[in-house]
Amino acid sequence: MRALIHPFVQIILLRMNPQDLPASGTLLALALIAHAAAGAALASVNLRFDHALTAGVVETALMCGLTAGLLMLRTLSERIIQTLTALAGAGALVGFVAFPVAKVLHNAYLAREPDPVFAVLLLVLLGWSLVVSAHIFRHAVSVPYYVGVLIAAAFYWISVRVLGGLFPFTA
Repeated sequence: MRALIHPFVQIILLRMNPQDLPASGTLLALALIAHAAAGAALASVNLRFDHALTAGVVETALMCGLTAGLLMLRTLSERIIQTLTALAGAGALVGFVAFPVAKVLHNAYLAREPDPVFAVLLLVLLGWSLVVSAHIFRHAVSVPYYVGVLIAAAFYWISVRVLGGLFPFTA
């Protein structure tokens, strides 16, 4: 298990690039399942189980479609498997770390006891997730880092808009 997770930890720490991962359909499938599970876990903080599960799958499918579309547009289709593996695996790890933080923050919100430490921690995790995605996109699309940041931010914005439209937050 450690050997499976270690490369994604290295990507999160910006020590590995997506092209350092094997172009493995099996690894991609495992990473996508983990990504959908992490997305569902995070969504379960605010949504009932069936909607949270759907949100996790929709978010993962959206990531796949947007990433594949971008790489095909740039005629870099050969990079799709490694890029999606990197995004899904790293996103899953960050998501599983963010889940307990989001849960504590949500419970504090419901109890009307604000917890600024957990709010800041969640914002830091979101920011780091964008940094990691930008790092992956920079290498996948062969662009400067700031373009990777713009791509990551655009993908995040699209994801929030789509998921917010499908599952409006009702605390």
